Amino acid sequence: MIHGKEWQPLRDFIRDRNRLLVTTHINPDGDAIGSQMAMAHYLRRIGKEVVLLNCDSMPEYFHFLDPQGEIALYSAPEHEAVVAGLEGCLVVDISDWGRLRNLGEALRRHAIPLACVDHHIPTDQMGEVHICVQEASSTGEIIYDFLLDSGAELAPPIVDALYTCIMTDTGSFRFTNTTARTHRIAADLLERGAHYRAIYEQVYENNSKQRTLLMARLLERMHFACEDRLAYFSLSQELLRQTGARLWETDGFSELPRTIAKVEVSLMFTETREGSTKVSFRSKGRVAINGLAALFGGGGHKFASGATLTMSLNQAVEVVVEEAKKLFKE
Repeated sequence: MIHGKEWQPLRDFIRDRNRLLVTTHINPDGDAIGSQMAMAHYLRRIGKEVVLLNCDSMPEYFHFLDPQGEIALYSAPEHEAVVAGLEGCLVVDISDWGRLRNLGEALRRHAIPLACVDHHIPTDQMGEVHICVQEASSTGEIIYDFLLDSGAELAPPIVDALYTCIMTDTGSFRFTNTTARTHRIAADLLERGAHYRAIYEQVYENNSKQRTLLMARLLERMHFACEDRLAYFSLSQELLRQTGARLWETDGFSELPRTIAKVEVSLMFTETREGSTKVSFRSKGRVAINGLAALFGGGGHKFASGATLTMSLNQAVEVVVEEAKKLFKE
């Protein structure tokens, strides 16, 4: 937890700039969008001009956080002048330039001053202000501390955004990043009027038929190894076409094997349109998997990490599963 003067560099960064971009990573999740919107609401309340641009579309079930559709999808021809006119940028829930894609390239090209707030293990030193609290359950938890320390009024949209951050990044308070303090923050947000039931319904009880059919197909195709302690499954572009599901609808699927008895580590392989393979590594909390992800150029938390491999889906499954099996031989 950060206190008092440790927040001053971020406060100074915000104070000295008027036109600010707030953005986050590719494949934005609840913590990413919630943190982005909470900061946007706060900045506007203190008189800042806020631009909301992302390098990737957000899942439809997070649209309730941005009811006016203010978050735009970055396009170089359309937004080059917008980026050039920024006085600063606040990046949330990411410490990796690569996960900002072409928007990150534009920020660097125009030398836009940058501040970063994140809770992941950093892969890059992003910006002149870089606040990373790895023990926090979510970036939303860090922003909650910053706003309270800054004497900000937690208006209803901010409360709901922060509650979404914490609820989603802790898996509804069941992952190992959940602490007693996480619950105390959630309780405070409830006392401030967080619409917890409506938020849960929007995020977890809003599945399309296509997402449900895809989930069923993936569960049917799940594989097990190492006396059922390792589970893995593959999502091909063909399976997406067959079910009619969209890629963003697979958010959360990497957690499915963690509900199975005996499974300690799970792997989800996703074929991209370009032919590479994304791998999501998950652990119940007794076997660290960030080292495994690092072997393939990835990273993340100790029990939740990811990597992208420049190889076909079948090749990636063969190579990664072979390495994953070694976790249990040790």
